Amino acid sequence: MTTAVLRFELAAARRGRTAVLFAAGFALASIAIAVVGLSAGGAVAVQGFARTSVSLLQLILWVVPLLALLTGAAAGSECYDVEYIAALPVSRPALVFSRWMAWLITLGAALFVGLGSAGVLIGLLAGTADAPRYVALLAIAVLLVGSCLAIGIAIGVQVRDRGRALALAIVIWGLLVVGVDLLAIGLLALLPAGQATWWLSLLLMANPVDTARALGLGLFTGDVLAGPTGAALRAVMGGWGAWFLVCALAAWTALPLAAAVRTLRRRDL
Repeated sequence: MTTAVLRFELAAARRGRTAVLFAAGFALASIAIAVVGLSAGGAVAVQGFARTSVSLLQLILWVVPLLALLTGAAAGSECYDVEYIAALPVSRPALVFSRWMAWLITLGAALFVGLGSAGVLIGLLAGTADAPRYVALLAIAVLLVGSCLAIGIAIGVQVRDRGRALALAIVIWGLLVVGVDLLAIGLLALLPAGQATWWLSLLLMANPVDTARALGLGLFTGDVLAGPTGAALRAVMGGWGAWFLVCALAAWTALPLAAAVRTLRRRDL
């Protein structure tokens, strides 16, 4: 029955235009970033995987959480509109997990198409150096999609109203992208150096966007660009920091989904 619900949710996700527009937009943006302007010799230059990945990371950190939060919020609020599914012998956890998994597969496939288009172009024109790290960047983007989808679904299930859920998702996106970094800068200025390191490390893992940023920059030894939270994590945890970050993203996926299931169980559809 769970597999049937997942197939139903996948079919519903594919019917919309979100994934198609996302894939096309990301493909165009990725190719535009990979292809730099005219060089001095008049030829178009294509950046390699390393430089393109660092440039694409910022695009991923801004666009992917916003889309995933909005999609999750809409999907979570619509859990109350599927009475005919809930009337079947389907558990509430299966309903939430199937909806999350369907959108994760859909948006993950769109990311694969978008980033893969740029990857093929880079491989053909600039060589395959650092290609495995580019694939790892795609994996980080999918992890970020999964966590932000889970947060969005939890928001939608809790709020129930689609409009309010989308508005709250935008507010949460602003806090994750900008607000937590401002808090980190404030902590860095107020706390002594020894204490700030631990607090900044915890703050980094408390934000899935910062977590993905630190993982992405760590792929290409971008420690200087990782910001105060990334530097603090390396100082405290050393080489194990990346595994803690992956576990943090997994927690940001599991805990919101568990909260959504708990809320859905306590309310009537």
